[in-house]
Amino acid sequence: MVTMTKTFVAAPLLFIAYGIIRWIDGADGDHGPGLAWTIGHLLFLTGFTLYAVALFVLRGLLARARGVSLVALVAGLIGVAAFLRVIVIDLIVGFRADDHAAMSVIGDEYDRWPGDLGLYDTLYTVGPLLFLAGLLTLAILLTREHQLPVWSPVLLLLGFITITINLDLMPLGGVFLLVALLPLDLADRKIRTGSKAAV
Repeated sequence: MVTMTKTFVAAPLLFIAYGIIRWIDGADGDHGPGLAWTIGHLLFLTGFTLYAVALFVLRGLLARARGVSLVALVAGLIGVAAFLRVIVIDLIVGFRADDHAAMSVIGDEYDRWPGDLGLYDTLYTVGPLLFLAGLLTLAILLTREHQLPVWSPVLLLLGFITITINLDLMPLGGVFLLVALLPLDLADRKIRTGSKAAV
C-alpha cells in the first residue's frame, strides 16, 4: 500500500516537474540539448516507470472483472514501453548532440532503434492510446466498485488531452492526473492512520 501512495502521487508530480523544466529549457526558443533537457527527460522517464507500477497496483485493487483488467494492464504496459523508448532515444540524442540543429539529424539514426522490428511507426501512434486506454479502463472499473469517484476517469482523460494539445501544458495535465487518483492515496492514508490509532 505504501507503493501505491508513492506511485499515485510521485508519478504525476514528476510529470509536473518535467513540464516546469521544459519551460526553462525552452526559454531560449529551443528545447535541448543540455542539462535541463537531460534532467527533464530523466524525470519523465521515472514518472512513466512509476505509472507502470501504478497499473499493477490499480489492477490489484479490483475485486471483479479480472479478465478485462488484465487486458487493460497489458495495453497500459505496452503504452508505457512505447513512451519509455521515445524518452530513452531523446536522452541519447541529447547526450550526442552539440546543438539543437544536430538533434534532428542524430534523431533520424534512431528511428528504428533498437533493431528494425517494423512496428515503431505504429507504436509511436498507438502507444499513447494504449497507455491511456489501459489506465482509463482500470480507473473506470475502480469507479464501478466505488473505490474512485465518478470524476476520476474524467480527470484522467482531461489530463491526457491537455498534454496532447501542447507539451507546454504538461504541468496542468500533471495536476489533473494527480487529482484523478488522489482519492485512492487519501483512502490508503486514512486506513493506515486508523490502524495506528487502533494500536
